[in-house]
Amino acid sequence: MRVPERRHALTRKPSTPVAHDYDIIAVGAGTGGLVAAITAAHTGRRALVIEKTSLLGGVTAYSQGQMWAAASDQAIGAGVTDSPAAGYRYLRRLGLGHGDADVTAAFCQLAPEVLRFLTDEAGVPWRLVDLADYYFPVFDDALETGRYLEVAPYIGADLGPWRSLLRVSPHVPYRLTHDVLYDLPCGARSHTWDARVTAEREAGDELAMGTGLAAHLLHAAVELGVDIITDTTVHSLVAHENRVTGVELETDGGRRPVAARDGVVLATGGYDWHPELAREFEVNLGMTSAAPPSIVGDHLRLAGAVGGRLSHHPKAIRLGVRVPGDDDGRPLNRVLGAMAMPHALLVNRDGRRFGDESFYPSIGHAIKEIDGRTQTTPNWPCWMVFDQQFRDRYQLGPVRPGEEFPVEWGVVSASDLDELAATTGIDAAGLATQVERFNTFCDTGHDADFGRGSRPWAQRNYGDPEMSGNPCLGTVAQPPFYALRPGLVGTGIPTLGLATDRHGSVLDHRGLPIAGLYAVGNSSTLHEVGAGYQSGVANTRAAVFAYAAVRHASGDATQLRELEEIQ
Repeated sequence: MRVPERRHALTRKPSTPVAHDYDIIAVGAGTGGLVAAITAAHTGRRALVIEKTSLLGGVTAYSQGQMWAAASDQAIGAGVTDSPAAGYRYLRRLGLGHGDADVTAAFCQLAPEVLRFLTDEAGVPWRLVDLADYYFPVFDDALETGRYLEVAPYIGADLGPWRSLLRVSPHVPYRLTHDVLYDLPCGARSHTWDARVTAEREAGDELAMGTGLAAHLLHAAVELGVDIITDTTVHSLVAHENRVTGVELETDGGRRPVAARDGVVLATGGYDWHPELAREFEVNLGMTSAAPPSIVGDHLRLAGAVGGRLSHHPKAIRLGVRVPGDDDGRPLNRVLGAMAMPHALLVNRDGRRFGDESFYPSIGHAIKEIDGRTQTTPNWPCWMVFDQQFRDRYQLGPVRPGEEFPVEWGVVSASDLDELAATTGIDAAGLATQVERFNTFCDTGHDADFGRGSRPWAQRNYGDPEMSGNPCLGTVAQPPFYALRPGLVGTGIPTLGLATDRHGSVLDHRGLPIAGLYAVGNSSTLHEVGAGYQSGVANTRAAVFAYAAVRHASGDATQLRELEEIQ
């Protein structure tokens, strides 16, 4: 019988009086904030984590919890041939000249060390996830397996009185590890899963994916004596003689300063729920988010007041839908991957496909395209077009086969494609031609236009393994036909952040570090990947540079090889 490993149950209560001073103050209780505090506490330094909401875990808890590292101990132990230098070359190829080579090099060198530290000193158990890099086998230095990791399940009872403060994901099946998930029918057929698979894990309160990662990190922080406070807002940073020396808290009795002898680490996430920032920096109007509603750009407000510089790199946007329920009183939105399933395609107003539906970066960059000749966005808005075959076999978000679509989705149905086009405003001739061409690809199993379903990563995450041939291709041919116009949904990973160096130090407008101030995770610019992205990097960079920041602030930074040595 499968018995998950247990950790010593926590008994310390969450009510923590805030001292007047600490060595390290971390603002935000996701991976970045918790790892910063764990790193400080491990060396005997006093650490405080400040969380403005009532729950701990941040965006991490909502994610799949993947980590990405080249040459981890787990990979080397499994016989994978890899190196930090190969990981560096892969990420720089993703970046297309964007990003910061020095930061990328530090990330790749430190990632195995940080994962090892979290195991040895914080009790975090890692497992390999059998998953290919996004761009395998398209790029040199991409690997078929060995770079993804996740935590082993955490038993919720071991958090003791802290369990009720843990944020849990409304988006992913957080009871399941990836090996279990990949043995089940694809996510769009989760209505066919054996209920016993999740019921057993729910009965034992097993936490995996991002929720499990947040639980393991929270456990370690509490066990190491970190002070953690919730429902507390940082009004401003305190600075003296060009150095950040603490924070000023908003309290019921007014504002209160708290000193940080070594440094302040900003780990507040992005700005998805700040409408003006999302509109200005994410290019498109009307973006909602699948991240917690507390993600409103606090890091920009705080660091901007002391001269922190902003920087920006291109990033794909995601498509999604509003789903039933709410998140801290705000709409609950979910990323949409169903257009990658057989019997569906994504088209623009001309009725044409514009990317590989099974590989979201292909779609997400194309959506942002502007046609300067007509001053239009040719691929926005767009529609997911599907048929009754899809309707009978797959879920669309939370809607199972046979269930009614939410009225607010505005799903259109029609007996033929001409009627569907007339109702939606899609060009009828273009749609008919495109569907006919798409269906020929389904018959051959090869998408000659965009290579849909050809990437191992896409097959594993978005394909239907029960389909013969290409798991992402199936004809759109059986009426009635349907069309859904998705929205734009952020995931907490922004295009713009605070400029930082290889230590996580926030840079000013001269390019110099602001003493005592660090930014990690989604609060810092995606210097590691530039114009690209790779699943698992967001969680890993938060951990890596939280570790690096505290080591640097404390005067014992890890010695890294020079850039020229790793290129």
